[in-house]
Amino acid sequence: MVGTTHNVDQHAAIVRFEHTAIGTEPVECEQHGSTSEKFEPGTSSVVWPVSLLLARHLCETPSLVQGKSCVELGSGIGMVGLVAAALGASSVVLTDVGRAMPVLESNAARGRARNGAECLAAELEWGDDAQVDAVGRSAFDVVLAADVLIAGWAETHHSLASTMRALLKPVVGVVLLGFEYREEWDTVASFTDTCAELGMHVDSVQLDEGPDLPDDFYLYTITLVDLDAPAAPPATRADSVHGDEGEDAPSYTFGL
Repeated sequence: MVGTTHNVDQHAAIVRFEHTAIGTEPVECEQHGSTSEKFEPGTSSVVWPVSLLLARHLCETPSLVQGKSCVELGSGIGMVGLVAAALGASSVVLTDVGRAMPVLESNAARGRARNGAECLAAELEWGDDAQVDAVGRSAFDVVLAADVLIAGWAETHHSLASTMRALLKPVVGVVLLGFEYREEWDTVASFTDTCAELGMHVDSVQLDEGPDLPDDFYLYTITLVDLDAPAAPPATRADSVHGDEGEDAPSYTFGL
């Protein structure tokens, strides 16, 4: 298949995710591949395999997000967060850097239209305290992230981990992070060391890839261990942002 990564089509304008846990209507996301005039270099304006695998993991264990407040970091096109919304999360906020907002706002609107879920998009630069407060400090049961640990980006690890910690509800909050191994372990080792320094515990298991993908995908579950830390004051949640739903176009479907 032309324009694929691990058999995932990154050139189709629409990505569809299907699973019996979300019913008969797929979750749909707009994406902008490298040949699109809307492609944004330096952002994930396309779907990546680990996002689909983390979304499938949520479908196979829906209690991870059902009835819970969720925020996705480095959302890209927002697939993981939108699947959480489809599974019955009480609220979902999709976040990324400012230049990634157009596609994320559009896909948040798709999420709201699909099942009336509370699904918002908000700008969030890791380590920006004002933006953390605007999204919701200590407001979330679950922080979701996929493919946010990239070799050569070690300088972002502290800001990413500290942002995760700041968003989690005290005691009960959990981070679910999907990671793709790309020929070196130093990147994730550096990140987990940073998490430990910030009072978080990390566990990892291999994600089930199925027959068409290599054994390179992992789920990192991160929890707070500093149970005596005082809770931060609640903050106003991000305002709703509406977006266009995109044009009819060739699509790619992932599902069971």
